[in-house]
Amino acid sequence: MASSVERRVTPLQYALDLFVENAPVKTPIDAVVTPKDIGYQKNSVFARIIGLGLSARRFVDAAYFIVAQEPETADTYEVSLSFFKWLMRYESHNKKHFSSVVRSVKSAMLEVTSGPVVSVDSKGRLVEDQPDATDADEDDADDDSLISISDDEGDWLELIGRVSVRSGRIRFRVPLELQRLIKDPENSYWTSLLVTSKFKLIYARAIYDHVLPEVPHERTDWISLDLIRSLPGKSWANFAEFKYFKRDYLEPAIKHINELSDIEIAYETRAGTPGSRKKDQIRFKLKRREEAAAADADMLSSASLYLTLYKEFGLSDKQFAQIRENRATWSDERIEQAIDYVRWRIAKGDDIRRASAYLMKALSENYRVSEADKQVSMLQTKRVEKAAAKNEEQNARKDAVAASLAAAEAAADQRRQDETRAAREFFVSAEKKTQEELVRSFVASSTIGQRAIDRQGLKAADIDEANIMTWPSIASTFVSFVAAELRKAARKAR
Repeated sequence: MASSVERRVTPLQYALDLFVENAPVKTPIDAVVTPKDIGYQKNSVFARIIGLGLSARRFVDAAYFIVAQEPETADTYEVSLSFFKWLMRYESHNKKHFSSVVRSVKSAMLEVTSGPVVSVDSKGRLVEDQPDATDADEDDADDDSLISISDDEGDWLELIGRVSVRSGRIRFRVPLELQRLIKDPENSYWTSLLVTSKFKLIYARAIYDHVLPEVPHERTDWISLDLIRSLPGKSWANFAEFKYFKRDYLEPAIKHINELSDIEIAYETRAGTPGSRKKDQIRFKLKRREEAAAADADMLSSASLYLTLYKEFGLSDKQFAQIRENRATWSDERIEQAIDYVRWRIAKGDDIRRASAYLMKALSENYRVSEADKQVSMLQTKRVEKAAAKNEEQNARKDAVAASLAAAEAAADQRRQDETRAAREFFVSAEKKTQEELVRSFVASSTIGQRAIDRQGLKAADIDEANIMTWPSIASTFVSFVAAELRKAARKAR
């Protein structure tokens, strides 16, 4: 990738660089190959948006991505229209259709409430029914954008304020209350534009948005099936028998999510109403793909910090998600501080069963290593190193002595072997008279020789120069005797 993309300042600048590089070849955002993700932390409250069409959801994603890049709120946000359309993967040149997308977004409302949209009891049975589907707006999915509510109280905010397009640029406003939610990393989850731009089925995108906050928990609670039916708005799916809804909408959506997104999803259904066999509840099982780690790396300021968390400490997806949820207080500096603390404890030899879990505890409790503790550890380390060096020196001396003794023993053994071989050769090549004298002397004066003969069950008279080499044990003792006689003769000759 060109160097212009490598010069990072903000995710927005990164996305703009990618757009500039890919615009000449008309590469859409969903086809871009990049090692770094394009996305933002989306507050979990936005998972309650119901009724937006596919293009409208992409419009909101693009707008909120731009809003999320600035730490402070602003009255208006403005970017190139072509760049905005690239972010939302909008390739049509139909102005009328784009206007309808803007209208559907502007007509959408978000209910901000602390309670869940649907309540279930401890067994997962439905407590509060959803409003009847016949009460919903009769417009198309793109225009049916008012979400279901659980009681008469709540705050409704428009997703997008005024939108204007002039001279190839788009300018839009976002309500101040929503800007605070967009910029607030708490109670949030990562949304990748590189992933969401790939969806082509509205049900897949709607379900994906709805379940994404629950990925760290690996499953959702039991959800009203009617709510899932109504996620994209009103359509034939709201009234179809379950077997047709499953065949035409639910199963294709699940397959679409598993093929294109950063998560794997499965589901199970049940009859949650007492006394009824009708399946009216659904629960999703969720698993994050390994390649989704790119979002975790993008969350941090440096690749080395991510690799430390991922490889050295082996943080799980849940633990990365926990870091995301606490990024308002868990800065890179605090993370590095926790890493330093855990490394210090490990170096001390403390009993730490799981480094990843202990790191998360250190991060949560804001543990740190004081300079005094570091100095104590440094002195202890020096003492240990000094003692180890002394032991190593002593061991080296012992090894040197042992090696010297072994070498001397090996040399002596070699000399003995050489003397034995020379003695054997001398006896074999000696004159008969010399052989007879050596054998007679061996038999008469060598106690060891006599014992060797006795062990063979022989008598001294049975041994002579012609057969003494016949028995190996006698021959070996005799050759040693001959070697000793040769040494004596050599000393006298001096």
